[in-house]
Amino acid sequence: MIRDLYSNLTAREQRAFKWSAAAVAAALWLSTAWADPWLLLAVPLTAAAFLVYRARHSQDEPDDDDLHWL
Repeated sequence: MIRDLYSNLTAREQRAFKWSAAAVAAALWLSTAWADPWLLLAVPLTAAAFLVYRARHSQDEPDDDDLHWL
């Protein structure tokens, strides 16, 4: 139902919908951080740490999906 509603929007309306969703997410994050300023640092640092971890450990894994354990 939501997918049908979104697909019926024009390109301009879809772009406005995405920007408004991003604005709501930013406003929610900043309003939460107003109560606890550590969130201003914790969220981006956690995301950066996850990306670094993922970049380092994805190189160790083989690219093929070999199911040798079967």
